[in-house]
Amino acid sequence: MIDIKLRPKSVDKAMKKGMTLIELITVIFIGSLLISMTFLVYTNSSRSMLRQDVIMEQLLNLRAGLAAISRDIRGVGNGFSLLGLGQGQTIMAYTKDQNGDPVAWFRYPNADGVTPPFGIAPVYAMDGGASGTDRLFVASLSPDFSAPLGQLTNPLRPGDSSIKLTGALEIPTGVDIRELAKENDYLAVVPTSGLPVLIEVAEDPTALEEIHIKAMPGGDFPDGSTHMPGGSVVYNVKSVVFHGYAIGTQASTNETFLTLSTLDSENDIMAEGIEDLQVAYCFGSDDPAILANYDQDFSGLNTTSSSIKTIRLVLVSRTHRHDPYGKTFARIEALNHTTLAAPDNYPRRFLETSVQLRNY
Repeated sequence: MIDIKLRPKSVDKAMKKGMTLIELITVIFIGSLLISMTFLVYTNSSRSMLRQDVIMEQLLNLRAGLAAISRDIRGVGNGFSLLGLGQGQTIMAYTKDQNGDPVAWFRYPNADGVTPPFGIAPVYAMDGGASGTDRLFVASLSPDFSAPLGQLTNPLRPGDSSIKLTGALEIPTGVDIRELAKENDYLAVVPTSGLPVLIEVAEDPTALEEIHIKAMPGGDFPDGSTHMPGGSVVYNVKSVVFHGYAIGTQASTNETFLTLSTLDSENDIMAEGIEDLQVAYCFGSDDPAILANYDQDFSGLNTTSSSIKTIRLVLVSRTHRHDPYGKTFARIEALNHTTLAAPDNYPRRFLETSVQLRNY
């Protein structure tokens, strides 16, 4: 019997290079750590980008709103002195629908329970007190020349479709009559006593002696007069800028807006995300650089002996989405708006400026 001894074959070196359990666990741990770090970097980058987008949107809305109001304030009262009107006096005007048809004679909302007269003034203020937002109405006219077109030959009544003028402005040779009056121009009829009234030219006139005008609201004039008397002076004030600024809220989405109202429309959105408008007024020769010189509670028409010279504006914006980092933010106190709601997760920013009225 032959005794055969078998020797085990040597293990291939390639088979000896497999991973041990410890090595496998180490690789899995390092891989998981790298994936977690990558995800963390991505998440933070996304949040940071989202926050920067929101900040940029806030600043753009704040600057757009502040620039629009500031531009209007600089022109406040232009053309009113031509009609002999001061800051506390109004000129009768009517609102129109989208088709340009007359709706009603304009009257401001009451401020502090005082019913204002009909018509538009250079400045009308509505203070929201310690817990509300303010509203600001500004108006200006755009006359090209100071000479009147003439005087009313006959009394003007709200139902009239044309006016006839005596002493009409002489048209220089070679000058197109449309340089003096044309369709859609606003004319101001100024009586010797009582409120002036704004009317609109219906079509290009062929002569200044007779000008066709657009329809006005029916009934008497809102000041109670039945007519503008013959002899009333007629000026061409070209166009009328009448803007009312306020804060609007959409309850279903809790969004806030800076809105604009005119004689043709109401509450058009001007800038999104604006949640507070605060306005203060510096009168006469007071130094506008000193905040204590501003009246923060002023409402209604300016019936004081001194004119408003400078207006201070503060706009506060709020993002339309929660902070991506989940932080809580206090609401911003502005001027006399000191009673505020509880902090929430919406980041806020504000801009402020002081604007001098050029015409006072």
